[in-house]
Amino acid sequence: MHDARDALRLLADPTLRRPLFICLTLMAVQQLSGINNAFNYSSTFFVANGLSEDAVTLIAVGMNVGNVGIVLLSTVLMDRAGRRVLLLSSIGGMAVAITALTVSLLVGVVPLVCASMVLFVMSFGLGLGPVVWLLPAELFPMSKRAPATAAVTSVNWLANYVVAQAFPLISSQLGQLAFLPFGCVLVGAFWFAWNEVPETRGRTLEQIEQMMRQRVGAPAAGGKLGRRMEH
Repeated sequence: MHDARDALRLLADPTLRRPLFICLTLMAVQQLSGINNAFNYSSTFFVANGLSEDAVTLIAVGMNVGNVGIVLLSTVLMDRAGRRVLLLSSIGGMAVAITALTVSLLVGVVPLVCASMVLFVMSFGLGLGPVVWLLPAELFPMSKRAPATAAVTSVNWLANYVVAQAFPLISSQLGQLAFLPFGCVLVGAFWFAWNEVPETRGRTLEQIEQMMRQRVGAPAAGGKLGRRMEH
């Protein structure tokens, strides 16, 4: 109950509503992108859509190897390219991968199916995976970070549960088109990230807090901070 009250207090503070909205949305998108369907249901999904056991095994190996490799790369690029760039590139890459996957399943090009699924997983690991978990620590002040993290993590797990329960039904109804609804989510997520997610690379926590306050028209959190921002 104490954690729930702390989370509700975030909504009462107008300077925290935007970072909360950003983090809650991205946490939901992370799961609604369909990423866990790739890991949890790829074998049964691809076999049901005509792929051989050898092809399914190749896809599973490619996804896991690609996932490890891209996570190592993203740790290097995080402070070089920036969080926002990685997030947009990740979401865009996943949307392209779902489009290619759907087309390749429809026309029966197995190598393209394999490549598309590996691209889907690697694109996720580039930004939508790591950046989404990093942003709450950067967008919220220290005193509000614990309840904010609890709130966004709860949304992440709830979205995960919903997608895990829904995908078998979606797959049985849509067949080869089963990943398209998740592609639509990614298109909307790209628009959201482009318009709402700020770049936090190279900024201190105080500067990020000031940036959030300016967006909602709130006064600076003290003259000292204001003078620091002038420089």
